[in-house]
Amino acid sequence: MWRRQRSWDAVDWGSVQHAYGPAVEVPDLLGRLRSRDREARRNAYQGLLDLLVHRGSRYEASAVATPFLVEIVADPKAPDRFAACQVLATVAVGDESSWLIDRPDVAKARREVERRAHLTRGQLEREHSDWAAAGSTDHERWARARRNEFSDVEGDRDAARWQIAAYDAVRAGVPAYLAALASTETPVRLHAAHLLAWFPEERESITPALARLIGAEPQPMVAATASVAAGLCGSVDDPELVNALSARLGSDNRGERWSAVLGLARLVSRPDRPLIEELYACLFGAVGPVPYWPFLHGGMATFAALTVRDLDAAVAPDRVQILVDRLNAPADDTELYLLLRAALDTAFPNGPVPDGTAFTELGADQRTAVAGLQRSGILDDGAMVSMLLGAYNLPDDQMAMTRWCDSDADRESGSAPGSQA
Repeated sequence: MWRRQRSWDAVDWGSVQHAYGPAVEVPDLLGRLRSRDREARRNAYQGLLDLLVHRGSRYEASAVATPFLVEIVADPKAPDRFAACQVLATVAVGDESSWLIDRPDVAKARREVERRAHLTRGQLEREHSDWAAAGSTDHERWARARRNEFSDVEGDRDAARWQIAAYDAVRAGVPAYLAALASTETPVRLHAAHLLAWFPEERESITPALARLIGAEPQPMVAATASVAAGLCGSVDDPELVNALSARLGSDNRGERWSAVLGLARLVSRPDRPLIEELYACLFGAVGPVPYWPFLHGGMATFAALTVRDLDAAVAPDRVQILVDRLNAPADDTELYLLLRAALDTAFPNGPVPDGTAFTELGADQRTAVAGLQRSGILDDGAMVSMLLGAYNLPDDQMAMTRWCDSDADRESGSAPGSQA
């Protein structure tokens, strides 16, 4: 059982920073989490979330407040334990979509924080300068230099430090989340399973618990959440998890069945064609946010796209075409930017194309992706799309892309990827 080490009254909150300054409001918000007034509790959780996580960034207060939230999860008599799980998941990973896209190596990030802790400002600035110069294309070097212009090296170091501190503070509560899987409250089981998804370093204790839950859980969305969590934190080809998930493939509930597919596609080293076809069915069939499915705010199709992205080309040679087709047939509420990111990541696994590359020099999958993007109408969809295209050293709007595809001669006139206006 989790035990709080000290009262929050023992914390000097005025010396601890949250998103907007000294964290003097935090103890009052923590106190309201056990109020008898449901609306007061809801407002307190929202207030904490706004202070502890801002645009994916975490702060010193994020880690300091976390043990008191874990205590809520650990107390079977506490109200709204599921809400504490939700806030803790956000404190741990920030923007869930970024986490799924970038697949961070937390252990490596932790070592990097330790390494940079003792560097002087001058040393940090040299590292930033070297990083900018090491970009593989003109566009990448320009983008990195621009980022350096608007960043503070010591502030960046602190941000990385607080991010890892917050993650590790939430990770310390894994025993409480495992115990919460036995709760009689369905929302608590569901959000505890979702929270456990983000701690693969604790898989030895997490995966057996998830396997048991998947095998016995009567509520489809709880089983669905646990299935996806198993795929994110489990070991490849873990027989206990594979067997538990495989038993859910026959479910009449599509959300439950497709979640088992999403988990298995990440767990099995060589998924068979029927499993891949069912994954594709999820990609096209999971229209709109799925109620009570906590990943990506219910975006099951988007999660499926990122799962397709991670398949090996040897088992899914058509995965680029499938992602392009999905991008050209969007459903309401589908995150088009993430679909685009999945398609580009899959077609360009080695990152940006070299400066001066002609369209005809691209591989078959890359030409398929570019042609599909032209049809989609997404290329003129705003600054984020332009930035993403630039990150791959591709023309960053519809007109430039069309010129590039239509004629290699345009390389000589400056419209080749990597050129700057």
